[in-house]
Amino acid sequence: MSLLAKSASIIIRFQFRQLLGFSVSCLLIGSTLSVSQESKTTKDLDPRAYVEQALDLMQKNALHRGEIDWQRVRQETLARANGARTTSETYPALVYALTQLKEEHSFFIVPDDLSSEKKEKAEVAMAKIRPKLLPIKDSPFSPSTEIRGHIDRDRGRMVAHIYVPNCLGPNAADPEKNAPYFQEFAEKLHALVVSLEAQKPSGWIVDLRGNQGGNVWPMLAGIGPLLGEGDLGAFQAPGGSPTPWFYKSGKAGIRSEQGEEISAEIKQPSVFKNPPPVAVLLDRATGSSGEVVAISFAGRSRTRSFGEHTAGLTTANEAQRLGDGALLILSVALEVDRNGKQYPNGLDPDSALPAPSARPTEDKDVVVQTAIDWLATQTEAAQRP
Repeated sequence: MSLLAKSASIIIRFQFRQLLGFSVSCLLIGSTLSVSQESKTTKDLDPRAYVEQALDLMQKNALHRGEIDWQRVRQETLARANGARTTSETYPALVYALTQLKEEHSFFIVPDDLSSEKKEKAEVAMAKIRPKLLPIKDSPFSPSTEIRGHIDRDRGRMVAHIYVPNCLGPNAADPEKNAPYFQEFAEKLHALVVSLEAQKPSGWIVDLRGNQGGNVWPMLAGIGPLLGEGDLGAFQAPGGSPTPWFYKSGKAGIRSEQGEEISAEIKQPSVFKNPPPVAVLLDRATGSSGEVVAISFAGRSRTRSFGEHTAGLTTANEAQRLGDGALLILSVALEVDRNGKQYPNGLDPDSALPAPSARPTEDKDVVVQTAIDWLATQTEAAQRP
């Protein structure tokens, strides 16, 4: 049984060390990591067998596995790894194989305990094959890293404006160590939602511009009162049944064959009795887990999105830990919204608006002002007899 069917208690965005110039985003599904050849030490691993095993994992699990010429991919990958004396010397070949999977959300993470010299050499070689690990475009709003919010006062109206940023932990290759950080993120985001709601705004702006991904569960648990309770979307693997993700009473997770799998939980959650109108702001840097949050709002009543088409990393990923500690991150499922609509290549906003070349002040931000105008129509409609 795949990790997708077992659990989704870890959905996280990995990020290589910023000082090396890598920025990596993924939605990762799986409560545990598959470990290969764990009884051997790194020096005992045969490089060719290591590559063969990684290719086996790709062929078995890749999202578009039925559309790939595996004989060609194997031949070319093994040729590129020919002569490798260590597993680290095969990494560029494996990155090449990932470029042949007909999607751009799969990637490779080198082991944390790899020596600095080997790590630098491998990453330089990998960058020659795939200069940018994931195709998230820069925008004036990226990267979004700070949880913040305020009340917009416009023409006598009060609109709560909240920014949902990347949710990244400090440990790339050992995500389970990030649990305290993720809990703090969820609680802080939820507390901000509650404090803004106390000011009784007439509507909300949820700003996902620049949110390139991360652990989606703290995002969903924190912003949950605005989403409303119930199934918010689903992961759809080829040939399988949808695996829904949900929010309920401060809890975010999936519904699997084993029941509810809780992946993030607010200790003292707040519930909104009457879900308010919400404007969701998107841009080209809204990616991966940021897109999952956007999909979670899709189909919600009194909701409209504004801005640009998103990054297009709307697939769920599964992690396989290789024998030397490296992580092979494979896209294994598409994402669908609460109404069953699939998003194979990102989200189009309901209201497409031109992208600014530089970050504008809020009073000159066309996306924000258009969202505020729409929220005003929702408020006026609710006040009509």
